[in-house]
Amino acid sequence: MDADKSPAGPPQSTTTLPAAKADGGPQELVHERDEDISSKSDRPAKRRKQNGRGRDRFNEGEERPPKRTGRKGLANHETQPLPDIHYYFEKGLRKVEPYPFEYRTYVKGRWMGRSLIETFEKEFQDKSSEYYRGAILSGKITINGQRIEPEYKPRNGDVMVHSIHRHEPPVTADPLEIVHEDEDLLVVNKPSSIPIHPSGRYHHNTMLHILRSPEFGYSNLFPVNRLDRLTSGICFVARNKETAQRLASEFAERTADKTYLCRVRGEFPPTQVVCKEPILTVSHKLGINVVSPEGKECSTVFDRLSYNGRTSVVQCKPYSGRTHQIRVHLQYLGYPVANDPIYCCDIWGQTMGKGGVDQEGYEKVIEKLTPHAFPQHKHRVLPTPGTEEVGSAADATADETAVAQEPSAEASDDIAKQEPAVEAFTLVKVSGCEECALRRMDPKPEQLQIWLHSWKCQFEGGGEEHATKMPAWAEADYDGDQVLEERFWKFGGKWDGLAAGVVIDDISA
Repeated sequence: MDADKSPAGPPQSTTTLPAAKADGGPQELVHERDEDISSKSDRPAKRRKQNGRGRDRFNEGEERPPKRTGRKGLANHETQPLPDIHYYFEKGLRKVEPYPFEYRTYVKGRWMGRSLIETFEKEFQDKSSEYYRGAILSGKITINGQRIEPEYKPRNGDVMVHSIHRHEPPVTADPLEIVHEDEDLLVVNKPSSIPIHPSGRYHHNTMLHILRSPEFGYSNLFPVNRLDRLTSGICFVARNKETAQRLASEFAERTADKTYLCRVRGEFPPTQVVCKEPILTVSHKLGINVVSPEGKECSTVFDRLSYNGRTSVVQCKPYSGRTHQIRVHLQYLGYPVANDPIYCCDIWGQTMGKGGVDQEGYEKVIEKLTPHAFPQHKHRVLPTPGTEEVGSAADATADETAVAQEPSAEASDDIAKQEPAVEAFTLVKVSGCEECALRRMDPKPEQLQIWLHSWKCQFEGGGEEHATKMPAWAEADYDGDQVLEERFWKFGGKWDGLAAGVVIDDISA
C-alpha cells in the first residue's frame, strides 16, 4: 500500500472537496491465498452442523474428502523452499526463467454448490473459459490429486491444485539497497516495479525472494510494512518474529512517522493542504480505490517543495494506512501523481477524478480497465504437456496488461525492433503452456515506476530515523518530466500509447 500507519493526529487546518458517492464494488482476488484454511478440529461442532458440513451429509460408501491438516500443513508459495531458479538480466530488466509451479488451496465456502468451471469463470478471470475447461480435462487442475470433470461441485475439505508453467513479468534490474542492517532488522530501499512479497503473477521477482536468493543470502525474513509494486522506498523487514510483532504494533498504533515524496501534475498549492476524505476499495481485482463517504477514515498532509512550470514535488505525510491513500487523495484534489497509470489517466473523465466520482463513474472505470488487467488472448487447448527447446529468452517476458489502441510512431518502431534475446542458456518451451507460444514486448523503463517514494520513517520516542537518498525525479531542477505531455498525457496515461507486455508475435501460429 502507499501509506502505512503514521502518528495519530494531523494538523487541524483542512482543505477538502465535496465527497463522492459509492455503493461498494466487486470483490475477490485472482489466485486467492488459502486464507480460510484452519484445522477442522478448531471449528465449532455447532457451526459444522448448521452449515450442513458434518459427517451426516455423507452417504454410505461415499468417498470422504481428506482430513484438513490446517493452514501450516498446506504449504503455500511463500513458505515453500526456494527451488533452483535462474535469474538473468537483460536490457535493464531482471527476469526469471519460467518454471513449473502449483497453485494449491482448500476450496472456499462460496465455491461449494457450483461447478468447478463456473468458479474459475467467475473468480479467476486472467484466462478464458476455454482454457480452464481444457486445463480441468487435461488434469492441470485437480481436486484431491484426482482428475475431475468441469461440472464437479467442490466439497468442504477438497484441495484444489492448478499446475502451470509459470512466466513471471520482468522487473527493474535496479538493485535492492540495504539502508540499515542489524541482527533484528533489515531496512531496504526497494526500487519501483518489485513487489515486496509473492502475489498474483509475481513470485521470485519479489523483494523477499531476491533477499533470500544467493544474491543476498538472507533467511527468516518477516516483512513489516507494505508498499505498492510501483512505489519505491523504505521497507522494514524483521529478522525474527519478536521484532516483527513489535514493529507491526508500532504501525498498527500509528506511532511510525512516515514521510513520502511525489511529483504531481500541475501547480500544487504553496500552502499546506490536509485531505481527510474516506477511501473505499471498489475493485479488489483491479486494485481500484476512490474517495467515498462509505470508505474508511484517513488523513494525509501535503506540503509543496517545488514547482517547475509543469509538475510539483510534494511531501506527503499519511496519518493512516489505506490502500493507495496518497494516490487517491492527490487525484481527488486534482493533482495526481504525474506518471500514475491508474489515477492520472483519462478513463476517469476530463477532470481525471478531481472531486471524486459517483458509483456510475467508478463502475465505468472498472469496465474500461478490466480488459487491460485481464487481456483475453486467443487461449488454446494445447497438446498433452511435453517439452521442446526454444532459444528465445524474450519468450519468457510477460505482464498483466494488453495493448492500447493507436500507439505512437515511436512505440511502433520499438515493437518492430524487438528481437529475441541471445542468452547463454536455452529456455525450454513447454507444449502445454500458452505463454511459451507468445513473445511479448519488454516493458519500457517508464512503465516500471511512478513518482511516489517512501522517503523517511521514525518510530515513537525519538528513535533512529531511517531514510533513503532523495530520488532524482524529486530534485527541484529535474527536467525528465518534459516528455510527459507528448509521451504519456497525450495517450491518456499510457507511455507512447502502449500498455506493458504487449504481444508482438504468436510463435505457435
